[in-house]
Amino acid sequence: SGLLQVEDYEPPVRQPKAIVDTGTTFFTAEGDLFDKVMDRLPAALCRDVTETSHPPITFRLQRVDGEPRDFTLTHDQYMTQQGDGSWSDTCSPAFMRINIPKQHGPAMVLGEVFLRHFFAVFDRGTKSHPEDVANARLGFAKAKHGLAVNQHLRALTPNQPSFQISKGTDEATGISPDGPDE
Repeated sequence: SGLLQVEDYEPPVRQPKAIVDTGTTFFTAEGDLFDKVMDRLPAALCRDVTETSHPPITFRLQRVDGEPRDFTLTHDQYMTQQGDGSWSDTCSPAFMRINIPKQHGPAMVLGEVFLRHFFAVFDRGTKSHPEDVANARLGFAKAKHGLAVNQHLRALTPNQPSFQISKGTDEATGISPDGPDE
């Protein structure tokens, strides 16, 4: 019932860590936590997935000043769809089991599924000694999506091939014959 939060999980003796990785597609969880997530958020027919059956999930991270910050995703954001877009498609949570080595864990990886909804800025903390990560920080902001964002990016970067208007695209809206951008 309600939000599924990492705090619903009894953590091991060490404080769990969040690893943010642009090279990992899904979320990862270790052993018992992975099992708990999969039990609470099972694969289902996409047409049967609701906010009740698959509630929002919240990752509570600690800010530099020690204050907690919650990052919440809805089932529309953390579920993946397999199939052809029909009513018989299956939706599964975007989680995979990965056990982090003990010297670096316990931890969860927040991959691309997380990063498409939260813009991340990585700050190593020092230019003169890049191996010294004691002052490294990571900042997050809610990502923006949509036509207005795409139009603004096209205006900022008119010579970038990925933002050039292709033949058949409505220049006023940026909508291609294949449909609007996400």
